[in-house]
Amino acid sequence: MKKLLLLVSSLLSIASQAADPKPATPATSEAPKSIQVEVLDADGRRFVLVKLITSAEEFVAFEKDTQAITAERKQAELTKQLADIAITTPEKEARGKQLEAQLAKLTENNSKMAKTYNFDLTRQYIIVPTAVRVLTALSDEDYKKLSSAKDFKADSVVTLGENKKFQIRDSIKGPAEVETFKMQVGRVLETKRALQQLIDAQPRFTKDEDKKKIEEAIKNTQSEVNKSLEEFQKTRGFEMPNEFTIQTTEAKLYTLLSDEEKKSLDEKVQPKDSKSEATPEKK
Repeated sequence: MKKLLLLVSSLLSIASQAADPKPATPATSEAPKSIQVEVLDADGRRFVLVKLITSAEEFVAFEKDTQAITAERKQAELTKQLADIAITTPEKEARGKQLEAQLAKLTENNSKMAKTYNFDLTRQYIIVPTAVRVLTALSDEDYKKLSSAKDFKADSVVTLGENKKFQIRDSIKGPAEVETFKMQVGRVLETKRALQQLIDAQPRFTKDEDKKKIEEAIKNTQSEVNKSLEEFQKTRGFEMPNEFTIQTTEAKLYTLLSDEEKKSLDEKVQPKDSKSEATPEKK
């Protein structure tokens, strides 16, 4: 049981951002001096590029893999908690066997993760989207009308999920461009949410003075919404859809280097600085 608890304490740290693991040195640290390694400095720590994700399908697969392993980790954590509070010896033994099986599966899947993405979830990682596209859903009627046009291009439509078709309204490439686009969309959505909250709150104000204040606030916020929508249309060349999906089609995956790995890397290779990359998505 002592051996099992040691294994538990090691593996239950998977995907923890706060952890400071000491994993095996990545392949990049063994690179010859002629190779340039792309690094990214964030919050005083250095990350190294380990994987280029080059398609929407590959990005979806990565998300599914990380979500599955995270779910397995949480299940193992729950099993350990139940084992700790078990009263009878048979129950403790049963929970122990269950936990051992879960940890074996977790170890196996984490190893597969390492082979596929050049890192495993015992390490903190960062994703920097470098290309996204804006998709709007098409009904069967919409698609029929769109595809019958003379200037229709088949690659302007993608099929996702259960044969659901989406029109590609825009494509954004480059980490800085993607970050700028997401911030622009965020401003629109934020002002829309603020406007809706004010509208929902309006009936609660009964005094004339309060009514005037809330009406003025709604008017000003509506002006902000209109301004942000106009800016979006001017920048993107089309009106922002009421419903849309932002699909990541390319991304860079970085993993955190330990102090020892940083020292070894600095001694062997000349890093390619990536400080200018867009704001990363921490995991």
